[in-house]
Amino acid sequence: MKNSKILFILLFLLPFLGLSQNEKFVKAMEKNIQNSDSAKTAADNLQVVNAFERIGNAEKKEWLPFYYAGFVYAMIGSQESDKDKQDDYYDKGLMDIAKADSLSPKNAEIYVVHAMLLQMKIGVDPMSRGMKLGPESGKWLNDAITLDPENPRAYFLRGQGTMFRPEMFGGGKDKAVPDLEKSVQKFAKFKPASTIMPKWGEKSAKRALENCKKKE
Repeated sequence: MKNSKILFILLFLLPFLGLSQNEKFVKAMEKNIQNSDSAKTAADNLQVVNAFERIGNAEKKEWLPFYYAGFVYAMIGSQESDKDKQDDYYDKGLMDIAKADSLSPKNAEIYVVHAMLLQMKIGVDPMSRGMKLGPESGKWLNDAITLDPENPRAYFLRGQGTMFRPEMFGGGKDKAVPDLEKSVQKFAKFKPASTIMPKWGEKSAKRALENCKKKE
């Protein structure tokens, strides 16, 4: 009889314990996303990325911590002048994105950051990497758009990639405008599903579109 009462109490409390754990995860993510938004230096971002990885290692079923860790590694690499260190950060970002992908397959948001990290690796050595990683990055973005045609970040990254691609290879500002316009239009309608879902990119998409439409 005593064991039955204990079992009943545990079954009654289980949903509330789960809710408490979920709230703890959301609060931790919200705090670290705010820290990411306010980070100014590579050192600040390294603290942020370490915190996301700790959250991901503790919450083993959640893809968002590793997604954001991959995203922040891209930011750290962009703040680094040493090309070998840049490459190392981008590779670490790709490892975290692979973890996110294993937890949430066929996720357009993950595909977008994967493509972004590849684009940034191209920037380390455009001459030797562009021919291989350019199409690879493009495929990740095309697949992201197929999975979620309303995702504004996918159009932004694809447009940005086109903007920086040499005209002889089908790039240039004029060619980038259609994707960037789509991105801005979709950002105007976009609403993240929760406080911790990705929402970055709108200001950058608008700046890129303005840059492409400027008369030389």
